[in-house]
Formats: sequence, C-alpha cells, structure tokens
Amino acid sequence: MRIIGPALALLAALTGCPHGDQCSASLEKQAVWADAQDWYLYLDLLPATVDPALYATPSDLLDAITATARDQGMDRHWSFITTQQATQQYYGDGQSVGFGIGLLVRGTAPALQLFVSQVIPGAAAADAGFARGDEILAIGPDDSHLTPVLSYLQSGNLGALLPPPVAGEVRAFQVRPQAGALVVRTVTTRVYDLMPVSSKVLNGVGYVGLRTFIGTAETQLRAAFQAFQNASVTGVVVDLRYNGGGLISIAEVLADLLGGGLAPQKMYDLQLNASHAAGDTATLFTAQAEAIASPKVAFITTGASASASELVVNVLDPYRTVALVGAKTYGKPVGQLTLDLPCGDVLFLIAFRLVNAVGHGGYYAGLPDGAGFTAPLCPAADDLTQPQDAATEASTAAALYWLANGTCPPAPPAPAALVAPEAADAYPVSAAPTLAQRDVPGLF
Repeated sequence: MRIIGPALALLAALTGCPHGDQCSASLEKQAVWADAQDWYLYLDLLPATVDPALYATPSDLLDAITATARDQGMDRHWSFITTQQATQQYYGDGQSVGFGIGLLVRGTAPALQLFVSQVIPGAAAADAGFARGDEILAIGPDDSHLTPVLSYLQSGNLGALLPPPVAGEVRAFQVRPQAGALVVRTVTTRVYDLMPVSSKVLNGVGYVGLRTFIGTAETQLRAAFQAFQNASVTGVVVDLRYNGGGLISIAEVLADLLGGGLAPQKMYDLQLNASHAAGDTATLFTAQAEAIASPKVAFITTGASASASELVVNVLDPYRTVALVGAKTYGKPVGQLTLDLPCGDVLFLIAFRLVNAVGHGGYYAGLPDGAGFTAPLCPAADDLTQPQDAATEASTAAALYWLANGTCPPAPPAPAALVAPEAADAYPVSAAPTLAQRDVPGLF
C-alpha cells in the first residue's frame, strides 16, 4: 500500500518540497541516499556510509542500500524508482500497457504448465479470444516462430518471451483451450483500462472482486456496495486472489464499506521510523452511505494477495467474523512513501508499518500468522475451469460454504491441473516490472 494519489496531502506534509528542477544521475543518486537516511523504515539496516558515485544508476544504489533489509525479508524490492508519468497512468488513470492477461504457473518441476488466470475486459487479449483456463504452450513473434514455454518456466525466465511494456508489440501464442483444438492467437500490446472491480449477488451473498487498489476503483466499489445494500446481502465474499496491493486510500474505502457501524473506532495505526515518530497517525473508520454491516466476510486470497489486500483483512479481524479462503497471503505489513526525485522520477520507499486496532502487524510470512490474528484459513483451489465469480468455482464455493456454515468445507479430492491448490501456484515476473505488474502478479 502506498501513500499516493488521494493521500498526496499527507505526503506533502511529511516530505516538504521536492528536490528541485535540476536533473542529473549524480543528483538523483544523492537524493535517493538522502531520502533513505531520512525516511527509510529500517534506519538501522542501512549502511553506515555510502558513496553514491560508485553506483551506475540510482536504482543500483537503492538495491545496494536496501540489501540487508531484503536479506531479512523486510523489503523484497518493495523500494524502487519509477517515473511520475507511470505513477499517474496507473494509480490515477487506472491504465496499463500490454496484452491485459494474467498468467500463472502450475505443477511441480520439471512438469510445469502455463495457464491464463484472468483476462482484462476490453484489453487486447480479450479481443483475441483468450479465456481463463487456457493453457499457453508456446510464444513467438509470429505463428511461424513459436518457442515452447516449458524451458522458460523451468528457469523462471518467461519474461524473455514476452515484450516490453510499450504499445505495438506483437506476439503469437499457441493455446490449448479448455475445449477444442489447439489454436494460435496473435495479439498486439496496447494501452488498456484495468477494470479493477467486478461484483454480483450470489444466493443472497455479495461477491466483489478487486483486481488492484487504484484510484478508479473507488466509484466502482461504492456502486457495488450500494447494490449489496439494496439486496440486503447476508454476507460478503471479497476476492483478492491476484491482488498485490496499491493505494492505501482505496484500502480504507473498502474497509469502511465492509465495516458499516464501526465508525469512529480505530482502523489502523501508521508508524514511521524513530526519526519521524511524531508523524505517526491513527486512522479511524468513517461512515459511508453505501456501507453494509455484514457480520461475516470471507476473503479469497493466495500467495499473490499482498499489501493493501492484507491491510483490509487485518483491520477487520478485530471487529468482524472473518475467514481467509484459498491460501496464505504474501506478507507485506509495510508501505511506501513516494518522494520526488530529479529528472521526473519518483522514489517508492518503504517508510511505515501498519498495525490494526489491537496492535497486530508484522506478518512478513503472510496471513494467517498465529500471532494475534484470529481469522481461520480454509484451503481451497483456484478453479481455472470456471469464472472467479461463479458460485461453483472452488474458492468462491468454499467462501460461500463458510459464510453459510461458519466452518471450512470438507477437504476436496485430489485436484486436476486446472483445479489445483492455490498455495502451489507461481506468477511469472518481468525483469523490469511495471507498476501494474507489481500490484497484479502475473499480469502481462
């Protein structure tokens, strides 16, 4: 989760003026080191001294000074540098560049398979006919030059077969659909809207899927919860299975919408480093016209569910009967400030920890963690044979069962490839992930 977008006023209060209009790699490296010494959450894990001139780029410097925290699992490349343009495009405009397709790797090495996990409506992949559950066998620049994906999955280097995040790149995919013969689909990258929210009412229960916590999600979330309110839903399923985080302000909106009647109780505490302890803040639940007071909430999660996704679960745990369905979450109980750098760049720097109303935080190994978090985990499969919002999809069905019965469903039989335990899935990564790829694991 990040203090950007709607929360820029707080960021300005914390950081003061930008570094100025001068632009050079040298100045930017100096700014990165100065900002880290001032705002980094783990001041004690920074090197005692650093010569920024020894590093080729600001990003190289940042990776070096955060290495100790990374080795301890407390900053797994969560601090990074991007541009103001990229930040606005993703968090503000709700857009990305690519095919608009989510991928996951399933199986046990060396027998790995590449499947489509999600397809963004209106993106190029949707127009080309891709669907959840498709298996991708080969990728190439055209249908005459296809490279099997298996060796790239085994080496963890699938990104080498896929294009950079710019419009106009063409790739051909050899695909095995769930039904029908092999087909080759040719797709061209383009700018597309991320369409962050989907929702429906299932058997008196509200289902809301949130792809990512971006600014354009707020209006859609409010509309979804107004529909739930109108339908007098008796419980809510929140599907965060491929959601790696985003804006903390949108996490607050979702928590408020789920927490009808909780205002003005404490939602969470934001804690800065020791040098800025005076800036620690407590955020309270606030009343929302569209909020519902559902006593039970089931969150569908995987190892890709992180950051703002985990925050919403954690802040509701002291107040509502909550369950996790699917698999343990990723484990990111901290967040970034965004700091202006020279040359139009932005430093995303781990600068605060988040704890809920009863002081629970620090879940670097994921939720549930058995350290003050009370919600159970109901293991369930990510069923690629069906839409995520189908009442018979394995994780959604397990969530509905828990809402109806208050217990996890009986363990399912050994799954087939398309219906596998979510804990076993992996999500391909790009060598230089975009903001969208950081927050939506497996997105290309």
